[in-house]
Amino acid sequence: MTPRVFYQPCSQPIARKNLQTTILNPVLLDDIADLLEPELLADLYKAYPAGKLCIWGLSSPRTRNAWLAMQPGDTVIFNTETVVTVSACFTHRTHNRELALRLWGWADAESGKTWENIYFVTDVRHHAIRFKAIQALADSGQDRSFSGYDDVQSAAILDRYPELDHDYFPDHVTLDEARRDIQSTDGMGTRPTRLEHKYIVRHLFQGKPTGHCCICLNEFPRHLLVAAHIKKRSACSTKEKLDIENIAVPMCRLGCDPLFEHGYLAVRNGKVVRHPSRVMTEATESYVERVLGTQVMGWSRKNRKYFDWHLDAHGFEPGVLADLE
Repeated sequence: MTPRVFYQPCSQPIARKNLQTTILNPVLLDDIADLLEPELLADLYKAYPAGKLCIWGLSSPRTRNAWLAMQPGDTVIFNTETVVTVSACFTHRTHNRELALRLWGWADAESGKTWENIYFVTDVRHHAIRFKAIQALADSGQDRSFSGYDDVQSAAILDRYPELDHDYFPDHVTLDEARRDIQSTDGMGTRPTRLEHKYIVRHLFQGKPTGHCCICLNEFPRHLLVAAHIKKRSACSTKEKLDIENIAVPMCRLGCDPLFEHGYLAVRNGKVVRHPSRVMTEATESYVERVLGTQVMGWSRKNRKYFDWHLDAHGFEPGVLADLE
């Protein structure tokens, strides 16, 4: 099921202050544990093993129904002065007046109002998307209060801006389900189908907040890693697309993924090699030299053919020029 998108206005000074305080700067779970119900506390410790939470709260009763409609995996977009600057993934909610007061104080002390309809989010990302573009996709003029887009509107938004899809999948997707999804849509697009992508992401990252790049072997937060197709998906046969468990590997956005995609580096017999003739700048040269010879994590006889395709496609195996003498 496609996640829904929820809209959170965040242009007022107090909202922007709260964004800084409890979304862009996480709250330590230990600091608020005494105010949480035991069952929720246990769930949060499990969902946030690092013990750091990103939290938001709503004060208006008119937003309660939308707040109750959120499901784990839904995307929340924060609109700051006509630009969506932040998105995050909803995980849990609680109605907790004392927690709201500890985190943010009063929304209106005279009327006794605070942000007590609280929700927790993960995978906070930064963007610069014009909110008018979102409104146009959703055919909606809503911009004043927290609200949710319907399934059709959400699908349109996530299709246009896939970076707003947070890859949070509390429901297990089987390999058979993912393969059926590929077969039902094969030939209709070059991007992975939703269930295919869900399975690959779960297979590679296991729902953990961090992971390791297969090339440089460094550990990164999940949003700095991609599930990279070794062989470009657009070049894959249907049989190769169905080889979901072997067609993709985790790579970091900080260098390895773009350098691999554009052919500056490749993998031969399980080890990182550099292109034999491609012109490099000092920066790319330095990066490639740093990972040269690394034993690639996850390389196997099952995915070797995809790495070999990449070698050939980018000219890592040049032939010998003809000698007519």
